[in-house]
Amino acid sequence: MNSPPFKEGGNTTILTYSCIAYLDDIGYNALKCSAMKNKILFLGCLLVFFVGCSKQPEVPNEKAQEGFEAVDNKISEYLDILDNPDSPKEQQTQVLCKDYPKLYESKYVPALLKLAPKDYTREKLMADLKVSTDYYMDKLGIRCK
Repeated sequence: MNSPPFKEGGNTTILTYSCIAYLDDIGYNALKCSAMKNKILFLGCLLVFFVGCSKQPEVPNEKAQEGFEAVDNKISEYLDILDNPDSPKEQQTQVLCKDYPKLYESKYVPALLKLAPKDYTREKLMADLKVSTDYYMDKLGIRCK
């Protein structure tokens, strides 16, 4: 018999993978090694089960998503009118002073808060509206009543 890699406490041990086999009790330790493999396999399966069954990502309601997209498209149309230098001043005034703020506050904000309540607050969105309307008022020289 070859000399073992090391001696420990009177028992000669050889490390193989994650199992320890004692040369003194091959049968007992082979069974012990098999039990360890079963435990590792069981714990691995249990881990996969818990990870796989953890909370799934929230999928936004499709109807809410479609509603938001429709409102977002309308807002984009309004912004296109405000950005177009060839748009009539009366139309820009109507959009900037009435249509855009009304749609933004009554439809856009609630739709966005429904889709992403953790990402936005009503106050932040209303501040964004003020920033954008102030920008267009200065750019276009329009004063709302």
